[in-house]
Amino acid sequence: MESWKITILYMVTILITVSNFRTVTSVGGGDEEYSYIEGSDKGPEHWGELNNKWKACGNGVMQSPIDLLDKEVMVVPSLGMLRKNYKLSPATLVNQGHVIMLNWTDGAGEIYINGTKFFLKQIHWHTPCEHTIDGARYNLEAHLVHQSIDMQI
Repeated sequence: MESWKITILYMVTILITVSNFRTVTSVGGGDEEYSYIEGSDKGPEHWGELNNKWKACGNGVMQSPIDLLDKEVMVVPSLGMLRKNYKLSPATLVNQGHVIMLNWTDGAGEIYINGTKFFLKQIHWHTPCEHTIDGARYNLEAHLVHQSIDMQI
């Protein structure tokens, strides 16, 4: 299947899933505390200075935001197909201004990667995108957050 068809299929699945939640609560957001704009006072190079909780953002070189480069993509056939098993579950919708999160209160399903089961805990959307693809920043990015039984993320 062509990649654009797969992308549309995933977005439709997410929209259908979100529209079928039994319990959804909206909590108001706050002011934007940081920016994705390189070189700005609140940009990625300053995140470690903006809030004491974010000091780790000032360390390291392989952290958000990341420019995902097509030339560095590596296909690992030994991992096999991504197996997923998602299901309806009560959730809470939170709007923090710069990100909207959907947190599941019960089991929302899982994926299996290389023999390890990862439970779906949260999905959140960033606008604009946190990461870039070959230098291009898009309007919306979704992160599906999973966690294994031994707390791997």
